[in-house]
Amino acid sequence: MKFGVRELIFLLLLIGVPVAAYFYVYEPRNIQIEEAREEIKVKTDKLKRLDEAMSSILDLGHEIDKLSESIALYEQKLPTQREVEVILKEVWELAAKHELTPKSIRTDKIVSTAHYAELPIKMEIIGNFDGLYSFLLDLERLQRITRMPTMKLKKMSCSQEGNMQADVILSIFFEG
Repeated sequence: MKFGVRELIFLLLLIGVPVAAYFYVYEPRNIQIEEAREEIKVKTDKLKRLDEAMSSILDLGHEIDKLSESIALYEQKLPTQREVEVILKEVWELAAKHELTPKSIRTDKIVSTAHYAELPIKMEIIGNFDGLYSFLLDLERLQRITRMPTMKLKKMSCSQEGNMQADVILSIFFEG
């Protein structure tokens, strides 16, 4: 058998067709298959998480009811804007009960959010430290939601030991 140029070209074509098929057909297809496997894996994981969530769906209704009751409880603690004066009166009476003298009480701008509003009240109170401490404890026990973001204490130069002046900002929350 004679091996010439024609046979060499034929042999190169015979070898080149499978090599070209690998690079232009099989390799891109393998990449597509791998991407499809990754997508399947991601969707399978999502299905597993969905199955786990669905297994607790029986408890979901009960949990929603429980959270609704909690929200209702906190909404009861938020007074309407008309009741803010009542709370101010309660704070004033608490201060008097603990022998504190409110020097001044001023309200600041109302800060509103989506579900509630906050009324900051600047107070200057003069009296004994023990009375202030008892006042703060009683203030904490109030039924309404209050917050005290800042408080500055100054010792007064009086003849009586333990007297001080407190500059307090008291925030009262109410329905917006």
